[in-house]
Amino acid sequence: MKRICIVALAAFLLSSCRPTGNFTPGLSPTALASPTPTPFFAFSPTPTSLPQGLRTILQSASLSLTVDNPANALSRIQGAVLEAGGFVVSSSSWSSPGAPGYSSLSARVPPESIPALRHVALGLSTQAQSDSAYTQDVTADYRRLHEHLQALAQAENHVLQLLIQTNEPQLATSLMIVRDLLVQERLNVERQLTDYQDRATLASFDVTLNAPAAVIAIE
Repeated sequence: MKRICIVALAAFLLSSCRPTGNFTPGLSPTALASPTPTPFFAFSPTPTSLPQGLRTILQSASLSLTVDNPANALSRIQGAVLEAGGFVVSSSSWSSPGAPGYSSLSARVPPESIPALRHVALGLSTQAQSDSAYTQDVTADYRRLHEHLQALAQAENHVLQLLIQTNEPQLATSLMIVRDLLVQERLNVERQLTDYQDRATLASFDVTLNAPAAVIAIE
């Protein structure tokens, strides 16, 4: 609804900026007053179109494992993540006398490294409590957002052109409101596109490592 309102308001403002003067017969072109030169304004470039065939795929893996030594297993998995070209977002370990310890890791890794990392983690475990992998093709959403970004950039440029040409204060105020709405929407779309790009470049890899439950002897 917000996008429809922005477009409708922009269309109204564009129509209100059309010339209203009439040409007077009998006056030669040289007799007409020279128009005031339009001020120069550096507009932001419109995003280029995406190449055909480009796919945007999001991948992730999540495991919950039982291991004999969670802290040691965590260290080995961290090393495998770094060796694969990824990085650790967060990691933690906890242990207490008389209670089973646990460790956890959240990392970002190249998508193609997920099978090898899962193999490393499973090789350290005595039991896999959960093991899930997730793949989503978001190409259609990514292209839709990119096309919307192109339209927003063009609309922002058009509004700016009108803004620097008008000498009507009320119209200038309305144009500024439209421009602010367009900028806000453009920044929101850019954030969504950046998030897609980041998640497609590096997949999420999350592992929870639990020590075996303590066995209580009953005499």
